Amino acid sequence: MSTTTSPLVDPARLAALDWKDMARLNPQLDRLLEELATSPTWLNDAIDHVLATPELLVQSERLQELDRVVLVNDEASGVRIRLHVFRERFFDRPHNHRWSFGTRILAGSYTHYLFGDYPDLSPATDARELAPVLVREELPGTGYVIRHTLLHSVGAVPETTSLIVRGPAEKDRFVVSNRDTGEAWWQYGHPVEDPEEVAKRQLGAVKVEEIRGLLKRQGVIR
Repeated sequence: MSTTTSPLVDPARLAALDWKDMARLNPQLDRLLEELATSPTWLNDAIDHVLATPELLVQSERLQELDRVVLVNDEASGVRIRLHVFRERFFDRPHNHRWSFGTRILAGSYTHYLFGDYPDLSPATDARELAPVLVREELPGTGYVIRHTLLHSVGAVPETTSLIVRGPAEKDRFVVSNRDTGEAWWQYGHPVEDPEEVAKRQLGAVKVEEIRGLLKRQGVIR
């Protein structure tokens, strides 16, 4: 089954998302995420779709801080819809992204630290000088939309789950920083990563099914 178009979300709707205008994008993503998160069947159907679609299963990974399951990969628009699961209590380092995105918390919570917009962020930035300008609690049913140049970090409680709709990649790398040491470094996307390292991170069908079980226990899937 091709991941270019998906029966889960109308490709025309994904193509219409305006990633260049955040004021317009915010209500677009808010409506989409609300519909997906509150549907009685969508997430369960989406996991079935992943398990039946080898391309999506290969893209679903276990990272150091979280598991991410790619539910939809619309190649025409560059939009992906993902499920994120923070396995344990976790606090990540301030970072920006290669793409803009919107998210909605399904279960659990995290503290969200926003440091501001840094269009020219690079590893030359002294991370010890970074300080959050806004701190907020993200709870089930809340969400946000941020541009790829915004620097942020999160402190998640175990088994926090969220839906992410990410836009097309704006760059091939992003910055991760350590406020304790002042260090910052580039981190790259899949196109320039070692394929063997990428393959080691694959979740596999068993772990994806375990995530479905977690969502059922949380009441996200009924």
